Amino acid sequence: MIDEVALEKLASGIACRMGPGSRLFLSGDLGAGKSVFARAVLRELGVKGSIPSPSFIVDAVYSTAGLEIHHIDLYRLKGNPEEMEFYGIYAALESDAAIIVEWAERLDAVILKNGIFVSIGFTDNPLLREVEIDDRSLAGN
Repeated sequence: MIDEVALEKLASGIACRMGPGSRLFLSGDLGAGKSVFARAVLRELGVKGSIPSPSFIVDAVYSTAGLEIHHIDLYRLKGNPEEMEFYGIYAALESDAAIIVEWAERLDAVILKNGIFVSIGFTDNPLLREVEIDDRSLAGN
């Protein structure tokens, strides 16, 4: 179990391993800390200024030090193929950009084969979160 500061530190550590083609998939209930985690990753990757939640625009794109980063929020989508195509989610996932997806469980299982999966859950203490990491980006996974 970790607090928000430790959650951000964990996110920064994961960001250090990200580059072109990286995939970071975040899941957890509303308010669990997915956006906190995503913002910490984006900051570590060099994004400056305000980082609003992309829940209304679905895909916020950032460029930093030669790296294109897509911060995708699927909260308002059901995950059907037509929506994914309409919002350019499939195109982003087929690119060499680094991708961060909130509400990743709404993606098709085929897309979720490779990447770093972070699940953030509530605990009995409202200031602490339980975090599970599954790194399927390692060779042999």
